[in-house]
Formats: sequence, structure tokens, C-alpha cells
Amino acid sequence: MNEYKIGKNYDKYKKYSLIFLVILIILVSFIYLFKYLNKNTNYVLKINNEYIEKEEFLLYLYEQERIFEEVGGVDIWHTDFDGISAKDVAKNNTINSIILLKAVVYEAEKLGIKLNEQEKQEYKKQAILLKESFEKEKNIIIPLSICEKFEKERIIEEKMYDYITSTFVVNEKDFEKYFENYISKNNNEINQVYLDYIFIKNNNNFDAKQKANSIAKYINFETDFKEFEEQPFIQVYENIKLEKNLFEKNIEDKIYKLSEKSVSNVIEGRDGFYIFKINKILKPNTQDVKAIVKEEYINIKKSEIYSIQTKNWANNIKVEKNSEILSNI
Repeated sequence: MNEYKIGKNYDKYKKYSLIFLVILIILVSFIYLFKYLNKNTNYVLKINNEYIEKEEFLLYLYEQERIFEEVGGVDIWHTDFDGISAKDVAKNNTINSIILLKAVVYEAEKLGIKLNEQEKQEYKKQAILLKESFEKEKNIIIPLSICEKFEKERIIEEKMYDYITSTFVVNEKDFEKYFENYISKNNNEINQVYLDYIFIKNNNNFDAKQKANSIAKYINFETDFKEFEEQPFIQVYENIKLEKNLFEKNIEDKIYKLSEKSVSNVIEGRDGFYIFKINKILKPNTQDVKAIVKEEYINIKKSEIYSIQTKNWANNIKVEKNSEILSNI
């Protein structure tokens, strides 16, 4: 009798164990299925546990495109770099810049570096402007939340830059050597250049390049550029002192090669076409130049310090690329 009860209890225990095991398998399978169905597949990069979705990646790529065109003009996209297209180089640079930025943002969180109310208002205001300019130029709708994240992290990066470089002190002997070398290599660039220019903006009403070429055939140094300013999409500026970053880098380089009392050929920029008239070129005061160069020197040295630190932080970053989406961007 006892043996019968023991056998019966064993069968009952075995039955309940089997049911429990089946339920557990179903539950685990359901959890994995739920995770699979809700898996983020729209991301371009996964950095640590953060997904960088396509729209956010496009903002950083947009930034790289502007850098490329400021350096090499719009023709740079027809250039290869050691067999790699400019487009792919820009994408690789974008990935690297995102990794470095995220490394800085994560470290800022560890250090307790946060934004104040004024900075919060600033990034929200800038995000609206970014959204408008990006959508107008790229014709791609982008969520405001992503633009806010982009601008917020940009300000965090600036605060971290100040935090890392705040203790830098100039070595005067090193600077004197740098200044001597700078003067020997940048003889034209230190001159003060005063100019007039015509800017023919890209538009849908007419061919801006063709219009620029037709104007260039008509004008000479004696021509008053103001006679063109009433025309649509044409802007005229007179007696402008050339300042650093006033124009794209490739345009700036071409201006410095022009001689006094000359008119340039048509020069293509990112947003349109330029014609320059060089009115006057003056040799600057050496001490004034030295002050400007010293400021640049400090920025270069600080950037080196910042770069070394951020690369060290980036070594601890785990990166996963979504090659399928990346290849289609």
C-alpha cells in the first residue's frame, strides 16, 4: 500500500515538474521573442548601451560635409583619398567624431558636469535653428528631440574642453619658435586685405554659375559692384576687411593669392559663387600679428591636450556598427 502511495506521489511530482518546465520554456521563449520583435533595427551605431539612430547620425554627417566643403570646396566629393571616396571618408570621420563625443559625454556624467538653466535654454533655441537649416538643405524631416540632444551634447563637450584645458600655461620659448616658423610660412596670410565682392547664391530661378560667369566677363577693377546688388539672389559687399573664417577655407586661400587692384575669376563656394575685387593690401604691425598667432597657438596646444585625453576615454568605448544601414547612407 505504501509503495503504491509513493509511486503515485512520484508520478504526481513528475507530472507537475514537467508542467513547470514547459511553462518555463514557454515564458523564456516569449521573453526572447518579445526582445527580438522590439529590437532596435534603425540604429547606425551602438555605443556602449546607447543607440545612434539614422537621424542623429545624419546630423553629425551633415557637420562633416560642411567641414569637407569648407576645406576643399564642393568639388571635393569627386576626390579619392588613397582609393577611398570622399563620401566614405566623411562617413568614417563621422563615426570617429561620434565615438569621441560620446566618450566625453559619458565622462562628464561621471564627473557630475551638468548644464545650468541658461545653457539649457541655449541648446533648445539652437536645436530649433538646426532643425530648420537641416530640413531646408537636406529635405529630410528630423525630430526636434534629436536636434536638442545634438546641441545639448555639443555644450557638454565645450564645458569638458574648458575643464580639461584650464590648467594649460604657455611655454614662451616654444611659442617664439612657433611664431618664427609661422611668419616664414604664412607671409601672404598675415597681410590685411580689403576687398569688395559679389555673391551669386544658388537658387531655382536661374543657373547661378552661368550668371556668375556672365558678370565676370563684364567687370574689371573700375566697375562699381553696387550696380548688381538689386538683382535677385545677388549680394554685394564693399570695403570688407578679410577676417579668418569669414569665408570657406578654400576660398580664403584663393583670395590671399590675388594681387592688389585685381579682380578674381569666379570662385565656387558651398552655397553659391563669388567674384572678388582686391582694393588694398597692407602689411600689418608685427605685434598685432603676434597677439593673434599666440591665441591660435594656445588653441592648438589646448586641442592637443584635449585630443589625447578624449582618445584615452574612447579606448573604453564599445562600438557596434550596423553595416546594412551605414552602407545605404
